[in-house]
Amino acid sequence: MLSAFARAIEQLPDPTFRRVLLQSVGLTLLAYIVTGLAAAYGLHRLPHINFPYVDALLEFGSGIAITLALIFFFPTIASLFVALFLDDIAEAVERKYYPERPLGRLLSFGPAMLYSLRFTLLIIVLNLLALPFYVITLWFPPFNIVLFYSLNGYILGREYFELVAMRHLPVPDARRLRKSARGRIFLSGVAISFLLTLPVVNLLVPLLATAAMVHIFQGVNTSILTTPMKSMR
Repeated sequence: MLSAFARAIEQLPDPTFRRVLLQSVGLTLLAYIVTGLAAAYGLHRLPHINFPYVDALLEFGSGIAITLALIFFFPTIASLFVALFLDDIAEAVERKYYPERPLGRLLSFGPAMLYSLRFTLLIIVLNLLALPFYVITLWFPPFNIVLFYSLNGYILGREYFELVAMRHLPVPDARRLRKSARGRIFLSGVAISFLLTLPVVNLLVPLLATAAMVHIFQGVNTSILTTPMKSMR
């Protein structure tokens, strides 16, 4: 796993990575700006209580809540754009590190985007369901941190791996392959989730996660299930 992320970082200067980085950063920032403006407009339209101090306190508290929500759901917004640039990044990694192996097929944009959207909605729903537990364990940071990273790590690891695997395998085979290496993929997802909470670094994460998952997929597919997968295709 560490080797996969190290190789992904090593390839950051690649022209394809730079181009995709500009695109993904632009889309993510645009999503944040639109969301922030919509939230600000919504706050402005809220009825006032006509008590200056109460109104000011509510406005300040709402602003803090929106800011925290944007930070909290950054993994969600970033993961939504995975399908837009996954093929370019995956192909660049495969050409550099695995030239002797067949390149993955291009994912159809519509199905890939729907697949990514499904996981995005899943992240939102599960985090909202877990919100009471985050609040309850607020005074016991290790518990809410473990819960947050475990929950998001499982979903993100599953999403990135299956999207990468679907370039080479039918969906049922991609899922079986993921289950055969669930521990490694889960830990990779936790690493992705952690990096997404780091300012500035999180802008690079969709690229790093995609590239790292290509290495993990190639390793798992070769060392564990190469023969069974060939027989199922």
